[in-house]
Amino acid sequence: MPTQHTVKTTLGSASAYLALGLISLPLANTASAQNEKAYLEEVVVTAQRREEKSLDVPISITSIGSESLAKGDVQQLSDIMKLTPGLRFDNQGALAQPTIRGVGTAVAVSGGGSNVGIYTDGYYSPNPFFADSDFLKPESVQVLKGPQGTLFGRNSTGGAILVTTPSPSQDLTGELSFAYSSFNTQQAKAEFSGGVTDTLALDVALQQRSSDGYLDNYLLGANGLAKAADDAGSYDRQALRLGAQWQLNDTTSILFRYSQADIEDRTSVAANSYEENGRLFAAAAAYGVPLATEPTRVSVDFQPEFYAKSDVFQLTVKTELPFASFTSYTQLRKERTDNFMDFDFSASPIFHYRYDVDDEVFTQEFLLSSTTETVSWTAGLFFFENESTFKNNQASFGGAAFFRNGGSSTLTQSVAAFADVTFTLSDDLFLTGGLRYGYDEISDAYLTLGVDASGNLIRQSVDDVDDSNLSPRLVLRYTPSENSSVFLSYTQGYKAGLLNVGGNTLEGINVEPEKIAAYELGYKWQTGQVTVDASTFYYDYQDLQVATFDGPTSIIENAANSTVYGLDGQVRIAFSQQLSVSVGGTFIAAEYEDFDRSQAWVQCLDFVACGAAFGMFSPQYVSADGNEMQRSPEFTANLGVNYILPLAEGEIDLSATAYYTSDFYFDSSESYQQDAYELISARAEWRNAQDNLSIALFADNLTDAEYRTQVLPQQLGALSMWGAPRSVGAELSVRF
Repeated sequence: MPTQHTVKTTLGSASAYLALGLISLPLANTASAQNEKAYLEEVVVTAQRREEKSLDVPISITSIGSESLAKGDVQQLSDIMKLTPGLRFDNQGALAQPTIRGVGTAVAVSGGGSNVGIYTDGYYSPNPFFADSDFLKPESVQVLKGPQGTLFGRNSTGGAILVTTPSPSQDLTGELSFAYSSFNTQQAKAEFSGGVTDTLALDVALQQRSSDGYLDNYLLGANGLAKAADDAGSYDRQALRLGAQWQLNDTTSILFRYSQADIEDRTSVAANSYEENGRLFAAAAAYGVPLATEPTRVSVDFQPEFYAKSDVFQLTVKTELPFASFTSYTQLRKERTDNFMDFDFSASPIFHYRYDVDDEVFTQEFLLSSTTETVSWTAGLFFFENESTFKNNQASFGGAAFFRNGGSSTLTQSVAAFADVTFTLSDDLFLTGGLRYGYDEISDAYLTLGVDASGNLIRQSVDDVDDSNLSPRLVLRYTPSENSSVFLSYTQGYKAGLLNVGGNTLEGINVEPEKIAAYELGYKWQTGQVTVDASTFYYDYQDLQVATFDGPTSIIENAANSTVYGLDGQVRIAFSQQLSVSVGGTFIAAEYEDFDRSQAWVQCLDFVACGAAFGMFSPQYVSADGNEMQRSPEFTANLGVNYILPLAEGEIDLSATAYYTSDFYFDSSESYQQDAYELISARAEWRNAQDNLSIALFADNLTDAEYRTQVLPQQLGALSMWGAPRSVGAELSVRF
């Protein structure tokens, strides 16, 4: 039985006190406004690839508008976790690993990807290193829960996250903002939009965010242990978005967008060997050097580096045909990541590692949609091509020069055709049916590292693989009143097969496609002042793709069968124009039913048998039957409170959010456990009466909870990525 390593946090009732404190604020102004109607922010959703009200869509959705994103102090995509029941976002620096209802796998090498699809303005973003994007004036975010295979296709078995940004406007508008917070974190934003002619509008948005980070590097010098650097987790992130919209005529528009992300983030490669139970690496004894003794400390013999850059070109053409609306989505993405890390994570020059990935992605989609009184339908064609080059380099013992010991040049192509139709059977009964056919092909000629019986290096190429899939959808929706809706759905999802190109093994090169059959019963009620969303669901997985670690990189294994079932719900109430509250929670039971090749890292403790490997860890296959699925907490909860205090000249907007998760495991063998923790954030913003000037104070992780966002097991022990400690800051914004 693998040894469990846990991180413990002290859980209090801080979130409850916070909610009660805000709700009990003086409500003199609230009382005088009781006769005025208060309305919750309404977001138009596109979960069925057409604009609709959430009440009319038989899918579990958490939709977050621009106001809620601002009040929740959402700066990048992963921040929506604190506003979305059932969603987790684990990070390894820039690498994002979203999980919806216990389902989520992200692999940071060629051929990988998440089974939670991320789309921005209708465009698919497959690279997990660029998934956690900085937000440049988002209009809304929609989190679709459950498989979305029919309408969104491959790699959305867990769900999909849809980000919408505003199109260029004819009205001249702009905003400038600057924020400063703990760890010398600085953020500057500029956004402008306006018309050039009656038919042409332009916009530009840019942001720079930099920080010294919360990690310090400690080394052993002549005078003992001392801080060698206070920016071991520093980052510098720049983002740019340009847009031009041409209104060709009354029925046709063309939108061109260019966006760029430039990221230097040492957090993703500055892992920490600290464990709360005091366990140290075996290498420490050999060299007599200290390892990290706190979550905010690392002890490395050189400064690790991570660099990522993306250039994205998108062309959207929309036109109204006599029988339907037509949209063409054309996208080209060029992305590069470079990783240089100290993989023994000690002050000793034992093991350095480097890998680089270059991706070029092209997508083309044609979409038709139409809505009448009796039928609504959507149909489309989709093409995806990803050319990816992966270079795997390692250094020998003692910091010798790097040598090329693996890599790949992978070409992934996918084509799909789909249709989804909703029939109005009566005034209150609707039937939806959908079907998607997809074909995927992966071609690869690459060298990979393996070891024969004599210990000699082996290099091997891999044959091409191809798969096809049919993903159906069937939904019955009933509306007992104009404010409520009940739906029963059956959907299938599909995550394409892939090739393990990053591991140090010749086993398990080909990974089978992941398939899911999902059953869901949902209820929605919306009045403008109150919204209720609730559902119960059951997932049956076949060949679930599970991420494990093989040396410095991730590989994927197939778990033959897995099941997930649970409850999901959220209630939002606008008590008045001043006070609103949101409460949500998700309960899930997720376990592997047939998984006999789970990887566990087992320590060698027999001095005679182990010899030089005494104290080291090695991967072994064990049965995970009955184990919890990785990153699947049994219970998560969200609380949000917003109170607006009117003033003679302007208003003060007070907001707070609390996120709670029960304990969960980072791995399928249940070796590395994260205990329950909660994250509390707060924001107080003053706005003048003209709403063109605001000053805000904000704080994140108010209770200074200690929690991990990633665990990297390897030969020397378990490494951890720790979440950010408490931070506070201020922001100044000017608008016109």
